[in-house]
Amino acid sequence: MPKPPKLVIIGAGSAVFGLKALASVIRSERLKGTEMWLVDIDEPALELMTRLAEMMNSAWGAQMSIHGTTNRREALPNADFVVVSVQVGPREEVWEKDWRIPLQHGVRQPYAENSGPGAFAHTARNLPLMMDIARDMEELCPDAWYLNFTNPLIRLTWAVQRYSRIKVVGLCHQLKWAYAMAMAIVADRYGVPIPEGFNVHTNYSNKPFLAPVMAAGEKYLDIKAAGINHFTWVFDIRDKATGEDLYPLVRHRWLNEYRRDFEPLTRELFEIFGLMPTPGDAHLCEFLPWTHDPIAKPWEKYHLELQDWDGNRRRRADRRALAREVVEGKRPVDDLRDQPSEGVPEIVEAITFNDNFYHHQLNLQNNGCIPNLPDDAIVEVPGLISGLGIRGLNMPPLPEPIAELCRRELAYSSLVVDACYHGDRDLALQALLLDPMINDIDRARAILDDFLTEFAEYLPQFNKS
Repeated sequence: MPKPPKLVIIGAGSAVFGLKALASVIRSERLKGTEMWLVDIDEPALELMTRLAEMMNSAWGAQMSIHGTTNRREALPNADFVVVSVQVGPREEVWEKDWRIPLQHGVRQPYAENSGPGAFAHTARNLPLMMDIARDMEELCPDAWYLNFTNPLIRLTWAVQRYSRIKVVGLCHQLKWAYAMAMAIVADRYGVPIPEGFNVHTNYSNKPFLAPVMAAGEKYLDIKAAGINHFTWVFDIRDKATGEDLYPLVRHRWLNEYRRDFEPLTRELFEIFGLMPTPGDAHLCEFLPWTHDPIAKPWEKYHLELQDWDGNRRRRADRRALAREVVEGKRPVDDLRDQPSEGVPEIVEAITFNDNFYHHQLNLQNNGCIPNLPDDAIVEVPGLISGLGIRGLNMPPLPEPIAELCRRELAYSSLVVDACYHGDRDLALQALLLDPMINDIDRARAILDDFLTEFAEYLPQFNKS
């Protein structure tokens, strides 16, 4: 029997990600006895989540040894798995600036997280920390898996892959949005109620309506998709119980019978390119050159909503309050037992116990998994996780127009990774000029200058003497 693993969670003080990760790991029957280290630089948040983890550990009989520290080097020696979900700078504050700074120069991004000029800033801030973690792992736990949950997922996972010797996989739950959209189309077959005016917007206020439809989709359907993170495309939709191919039904209903205002940008691309995009309009819009024109105003035509920064703050406050109420004895710890998993225990179990576990969404170096995308790029495909590690499955080629959209984003992202790793301003400008939302050289220069000035405290690589 393998010995229990050592798991380090960096960013464990998060009231959103940390709460789900801790609950899902500690409730795992197979991970009893795990050595788990929680790491965060926010000492009050770390203390709260460590106390909470200890309560779950005791209540659920997990027999884990749980430690909290603000010093990741104390936690990392001989780790088997290092989970990283971090954010450099105050999350909503810097994200909103990522959007507002380009707007001052005439570029209205539709979302500003994973592509567009705002994603350059997002990458530049987070990449030094991500690489510092990888360097520490090379020294202290060189055989560990680096499980990255930090956006922009393609770029940060690629940086670790390209510039370190550490095994890395990027993890995301965006395929749940595809399950929700497909379920909305075929809900009558399964008796699933769909709220009036249903959409898959990521805003916090929409979560009570979205979550049950996602869950129903995952219960009744099986979807296989491939592409790049937040920009994947559905190859197959089947009834999970019978294996019936539901793709023709979803396609016919959505394009001919269903509400035309349901994720209209997704619908349009489904009709034009022949495959269903997975992420919903909010993330899909980030990768396209047709979503920011100031004359056409596509954000009005497709009802594209910005990230709800205030909603994010409320969500974090609500989750923090939930954790505090449990720690203070005002709510039972078992109220946390059904927290949804982000995939951490399933991956840890599969590698530790050789499970041959199928995971529907992994971000890995391509190595031929998608034959018409670059081999060295980070792509998103389903995969198999076992004692052999994490391996992506070979998928069919993407239709060439879709592949070209992905190749453009990957070429751009590759330059962003190099520019943000080396702190190369010239390369950064070249990268921004490949951005689908940039259409003027002087505008690109001005945005870059403002980013490097506004975020200078978070960009040591660009501020070398």
